[in-house]
Amino acid sequence: MVRAAELKVAILDRPGGADSPLFANLPSHVEVQRLLPAAINTLDHRTEVMLVRGGFWTDMESLLGLAPDLKWIHLNMAGLDHVDLQLLKDRGVMLTNSRGVLDAAIAEFVLGAVLQWSKGLHVSVLDTQQGRWMPREPLANRSMTTLVLGAGGIGTECARTLKKAGFGAVAGFRRHPLRLDPIFDEYVSADDLPARIGDFDAVVACLPATPSTEGFINRTLLDRLGRAAVFVNVGRGSTVDQVALADALAARPDSLAVLDVTAPEPLPDGHPLLSARNVVISPHMAGETVERHDNFTALFIDNLQRYCDGTPLKNRSVPS
Repeated sequence: MVRAAELKVAILDRPGGADSPLFANLPSHVEVQRLLPAAINTLDHRTEVMLVRGGFWTDMESLLGLAPDLKWIHLNMAGLDHVDLQLLKDRGVMLTNSRGVLDAAIAEFVLGAVLQWSKGLHVSVLDTQQGRWMPREPLANRSMTTLVLGAGGIGTECARTLKKAGFGAVAGFRRHPLRLDPIFDEYVSADDLPARIGDFDAVVACLPATPSTEGFINRTLLDRLGRAAVFVNVGRGSTVDQVALADALAARPDSLAVLDVTAPEPLPDGHPLLSARNVVISPHMAGETVERHDNFTALFIDNLQRYCDGTPLKNRSVPS
């Protein structure tokens, strides 16, 4: 049944958050309240739908107290590690996220990061800065082997992008091996990781932040990386023992780490990774393309129409 009654929607954004012209396409019966985190207490108590943009979140109990009619929250992000899912479930509030929206952009970033190492560009940058002319032999894509840690949506898109670029075998690790996409050439189990991680030229980490993944990429694994390899992290910084990573890189001058995420962000002054010659750190920007705002908004508007029509929402993390 199509809904025609007025619908109160709140858009919670960080200061300076970029808008999208697609918001002009909201249904006519939708009344929007835009507010910043500092003004959360002014939230209309009749709010039924909330869009949370950016990385802001607030105390869930307080939010539900401010909006007792809240039925659905949509996040402009994929990660859920900061959300009390059980509380939402207990209160009957649906939660959807934006998984999939940034997958292609992150995969392109990973491809660029791996090529930076395999084609020797990271060393050429240093050579150029020091006035050196040092020819070297880059690796062919087809000769490269890759291990993806966290072969979910983002990890699978990384594998797909690498394969399209002519890369060789791509192996995958995830908790549920039966869910491994056929794009992967093989599955590597957690038990086999210590013995196998050194077999790969590239190791791409796409792990989410959960209690089971904290420090998952530990010293045991990092000490067994290949003597020359590239390690890329586009998951969460908390999944890596960063001191052990710095030590592993110091012992492997021909290797490279490209880190789009760290813990914390940014790293504090004096952290060993900041002085490492073979580390590139980007400010959590792998998926931050200019187009992302429209892509996020398009997903929300699609789901909003589904909500009004009474049809199932996409990307439900907490069902009603």
